[in-house]
Amino acid sequence: MRRTITGLAIAFVLGLISVGIFLVGEQQRTRIVDHGSPTRATVTSDHNDEFDHWYVVSYTAQGQARTAELRYPWVIDKIPVGQALTVYVDPDHPERIATADGYSTPPWTSAPGWFAVLAVFAAFISVVGRLTSSRKQSPANG
Repeated sequence: MRRTITGLAIAFVLGLISVGIFLVGEQQRTRIVDHGSPTRATVTSDHNDEFDHWYVVSYTAQGQARTAELRYPWVIDKIPVGQALTVYVDPDHPERIATADGYSTPPWTSAPGWFAVLAVFAAFISVVGRLTSSRKQSPANG
């Protein structure tokens, strides 16, 4: 029973971390969209590895050509290379951009999804472990 409670507590903490990172990131993204300058960006590449998925976009800000990696905290839509997007440029940090529909530049933007997956996994392992140990302890029928 103690392991189950510990596992569920770990799942809860991982869930809280996921929500916290998401809310901080969403606050930053919203601030950029609300106060940033809209500009056109073009998707130049699509990167997908085992742990993360992001797009590299090119855009112009403060008279300079720039590139940035756009990430999304949960599920990534398939955006074709070459597609134009409207991005908002942070006036204080032109290397930071965001879109109105949830994409932004910090590398930790996709972290809430991973922490949520870990939370679900920890809860699953705790419950399955509890059920398995319950079955082993119950007397055999018959």
